[in-house]
Parts: sequence; structure tokens; C-alpha cells
Amino acid sequence: MTNSEAKEALFAKIPVVYKNTEYSYISAIVYRVDKNNNLFISAELMDKNERSVTIAQLKEVYPLHDQ
Repeated sequence: MTNSEAKEALFAKIPVVYKNTEYSYISAIVYRVDKNNNLFISAELMDKNERSVTIAQLKEVYPLHDQ
């Protein structure tokens, strides 16, 4: 998933898949910069029970309809 796709999914609250597991929606997009100024973008994924989140690299997250 690209950054722009993740932003769309975040606002639309569409279900996503990460490592063959379905999640309710992306609850946040996290930007991190390491000491060498490399940018890392992650998605915070809300589980189906809406009681916990999983942090995942965007490149490993897909909209549910793409599976």
C-alpha cells in the first residue's frame, strides 16, 4: 500500500489485510525518522474486536477487496 492509498483507507475506514489477517481499519499512520534521516512509514491497524492495534509496514498492508 502506498502512502496515499493508506491515507484514503484511513479516512474511509476500509478493512485491510496484513499477514493473512483481516483488520477493521487503519487507525493511524505513523512517520518515523532514524538518526540518518531515513523515513519509515507504518500503519496502526485496529483488530476486529477493536481492542488492540498492530503496527505494520505499509508495503505489507492491502485493502481487503484486493485479496
